[in-house]
Amino acid sequence: MNIENICAGPDIASIEPISFNTERCIACNRCADVCQVDVLVPSLEKGKPPLVLFPGECWYCGCCVMECPTHAIQLRHPLMNQAHFRLKKELEDTLESE
Repeated sequence: MNIENICAGPDIASIEPISFNTERCIACNRCADVCQVDVLVPSLEKGKPPLVLFPGECWYCGCCVMECPTHAIQLRHPLMNQAHFRLKKELEDTLESE
């Protein structure tokens, strides 16, 4: 599977909200059309996935993911917003030791 992080602009190493599976992306730009904050812009190269022009402005709404007809977009929520799970036994052991 070929997955690329396609971000443009300053300080992109720390913020990569969207990644595209380039094998699935058909460059229809539906994701760019539906993006409410214009984070995505069509690529200048025909047949290439859109560019994530302003990654820090992403609202993580998921509209681009839902609009993609080939499921080529993966949204990466910031670590502080990701769900964290613990095994029930591990949690019980932690509570007992306190």
